[in-house]
Amino acid sequence: MKPPRPAAVRLVTRVARARRRPPRPPLGLDAWSADPDAAVAVLLDGERCDTADPAEVAAQIPRAAELPPATPAFVLGVAIGARRWLRWIGLGSVAVPRASRCAALIARGYVDVMAGTDDATGADVVWGFSSPC
Repeated sequence: MKPPRPAAVRLVTRVARARRRPPRPPLGLDAWSADPDAAVAVLLDGERCDTADPAEVAAQIPRAAELPPATPAFVLGVAIGARRWLRWIGLGSVAVPRASRCAALIARGYVDVMAGTDDATGADVVWGFSSPC
């Protein structure tokens, strides 16, 4: 399945260093948006969270009711993991299982939850939409 292509996406994360130096945006976009009505991309904190536990993943995702109707929410397949010195030896990111990301979106009230690969980056992405009602 191909993910939807929003015009703009804003970063949602608990990782302070990712807010200071954000990663490249997903879906082939050039920059992150500050628009509160833009789609959201969630970059998980894998250092303080068991990324295989949907409940812990869900705690880092905004509730669907907090977003405008029909807003896409993407949960990235790689979480920020270890501290800087471990990233130097390749231990800086943590893979997040699709099942835990999908279950977390459903638990937070998202609908039409799907998963696929982003053609622009090759990244594994899970997405859902805030309720259209």
